[in-house]
Amino acid sequence: MKTQQIIDAINKDFSSVYKNATPFVESGDLWDFCIETIRNPISMSNIVFANDMGIPPVKSLITIYKRKRNPKNTFKLSARESQCIGALMGFVFKFVLGYQQQKERCTVDELGVKTATRFFDGPIIELEE
Repeated sequence: MKTQQIIDAINKDFSSVYKNATPFVESGDLWDFCIETIRNPISMSNIVFANDMGIPPVKSLITIYKRKRNPKNTFKLSARESQCIGALMGFVFKFVLGYQQQKERCTVDELGVKTATRFFDGPIIELEE
């Protein structure tokens, strides 16, 4: 699967599936970072692999954010931002990648995000640009 297919699906359907997250779309730096990360086949493959090994996609995304953006120690995502990146990762895993089940409330405790969802019963996917 090409990562552009994921981006195309996000652009086409994300805001209609997750209406509450519509203001997040093209809202600035965090949105841009998420899209840039999803577009990168290595980063996205790492997020998928980590999910399959028990790490919620949001936690992986935050880890990448911390390493690339090096936010101040006091930086925290707002509850709204946390919900929106959760919705974005949920959309990608459930509606684009085809994962069938999920486990909510997995501990994250990073940058103000307390918990996130893991996804199960997905296909084996090879991502490319």
